Amino acid sequence: MNNVDVMAFGAHPDDIEIGCGGTLIKLADAGHSIVMVDMVQGEMGTRGTVETRKAESAAAAKLIGAIARENLALEDGNIRVTPEAKRRVVEVVRIYRPQLVFLPYYQDRHPDHYRASEVVYEGLFQAGLARYETGQERYRPLRVIYYMGWYEFDPTFIVDITGQFERKLEAIYAYSTQFKPDDTFYQQTRLTSREYNWGIRQRMGYYGSLIGSMYGEGFLIRGKMKVENPLEVDFSSF
Repeated sequence: MNNVDVMAFGAHPDDIEIGCGGTLIKLADAGHSIVMVDMVQGEMGTRGTVETRKAESAAAAKLIGAIARENLALEDGNIRVTPEAKRRVVEVVRIYRPQLVFLPYYQDRHPDHYRASEVVYEGLFQAGLARYETGQERYRPLRVIYYMGWYEFDPTFIVDITGQFERKLEAIYAYSTQFKPDDTFYQQTRLTSREYNWGIRQRMGYYGSLIGSMYGEGFLIRGKMKVENPLEVDFSSF
């Protein structure tokens, strides 16, 4: 199970699906191996339980096309940059040795989201240190890419997910206790509102429109992109 192509981290089960689910589906469709890693089990969620969230996240991972889904079992609502939290990131990264890592944007209204970003970033760095001992070989991914959470950013690039749009929505709504408004067993929340559903769709539509597509997902990299041949870069939307 090592040397996978892509690993995606999310603070909570469902964060990955919302932030970069369409791109992961597109990569899986192209034959790339995907591993999803949740930081917490969702025990602080208003609706559902740890058990229902585990079942929902497994169903969503299947829809995404992931070959595995891991959970680091940090404390929901209290993610902190601690040695233990970073160690769990190091261990899972050294197990799968991904080429590329997606992680949450480092600014967000939810403390778990921006702290998860910090934990993952620092864990990725430590995973490459030879003297950081876990009983595993050191490894540091070459590519680290941020996806959007609550806050938006000016993306470095946008991925056309028009062909993956409907399956992304299926993966999101696999979390029926989180997002489906048509039941009376659970109290209604912001996530079950029509406005939230509209917002998810409109964001994808907006970023798709910037590249001449129906739907898109925007991403950010720190630093600069190296281009060997400008003729191979798609400037069609400029």
